[in-house]
Amino acid sequence: MPLAALAVSLWVAWQSYNDRGPLIEVEFEQASGIRQGETELKFRDVPVGLVEDVGFSGALETVRVSIWLVKDIADFVDDDAEFWIVQPEVTTQGVSGLDTVLSGVFIEASWDANAEGLVVTHRGTDRAPLLRSGQSGLSLRLTAGPGVQMTGGAPILHKGVDVGRIGPPELTVDGTVARSEAIIFAPYDRLVSSNTRFWDTSGF
Repeated sequence: MPLAALAVSLWVAWQSYNDRGPLIEVEFEQASGIRQGETELKFRDVPVGLVEDVGFSGALETVRVSIWLVKDIADFVDDDAEFWIVQPEVTTQGVSGLDTVLSGVFIEASWDANAEGLVVTHRGTDRAPLLRSGQSGLSLRLTAGPGVQMTGGAPILHKGVDVGRIGPPELTVDGTVARSEAIIFAPYDRLVSSNTRFWDTSGF
């Protein structure tokens, strides 16, 4: 019986090792909540990798996270792949990342359906991209003058329907104007023309 149990354990360990694909490295500004051997990489809520190691870049400027990939998806992780850390967050738009309360912080990724070959080094972002994998739409840059408030993650509404999203705003070099990337989701992007106007409806 002990020999049989040992053989089964070795077989399971070999299967697990054999299913693992290549190792990639993703750099983040910070790695709050990421744990070696515990934190998962997910694509469309499906685990596709596991954090192998957490360390620093050579100049200690960023945190370097090494991730084992499931080999079936490795060729899809190309130059266009995006990575971000999902954790609980409370904003004016509500609470996001509640699923991490029980499962723990995880890294989410997005890439397209074109297998253009594995790229092993990537730069992670601070927040989820406006346009996710499988989505399409029109990218815009919104500019706001004095008295207009832009909040990152706020919805863009048309006749009460959520048709887009605003990215994190930033000030111009002279500090007089705020700018933000935005996205209008398909099929509503076809409604946007040179006559389209945007205004702030922020309220209590």
